[in-house]
Amino acid sequence: MRRCGWYRQCLRVCAALTLMAPIIGCGAPERPKTIPLDGHVTIDGKAPGEDGKIYFTPTAAADGYSKRPASGSYNPEGHYRVMSWTPDDGLVPGHYTVSVVPNEPDKTAIPAKYQQSASSGLELDVPVDKGKIEFDINVVTK
Repeated sequence: MRRCGWYRQCLRVCAALTLMAPIIGCGAPERPKTIPLDGHVTIDGKAPGEDGKIYFTPTAAADGYSKRPASGSYNPEGHYRVMSWTPDDGLVPGHYTVSVVPNEPDKTAIPAKYQQSASSGLELDVPVDKGKIEFDINVVTK
């Protein structure tokens, strides 16, 4: 009788592992290379004094890469870092338009044109062979 109980338990474990195999897979798919990016947001050359987000919208991918949007949060001093998948991993090589979106749009000095990537006039090329990039953004109110 003991043998039968052990055999059933073994069958249950094997069945569970068989059912879980497609869910677990053979590992995470490889992500493309990213280029670390950070910088500062300023308003007329001064720290913004508010929090917000920066969005990087891909318009073209580098050869052999696919488009991947990214974002970063800036603090009251204006510092930000960018993430595509994980914090601080940066941008996939390619061309991006950029928008600066304050956390409190009703109380910001950032003009509306900078809050949409189509109208901001902010663009960035991220080459494949680059190390870390610093991209400072100066929002002009005048």
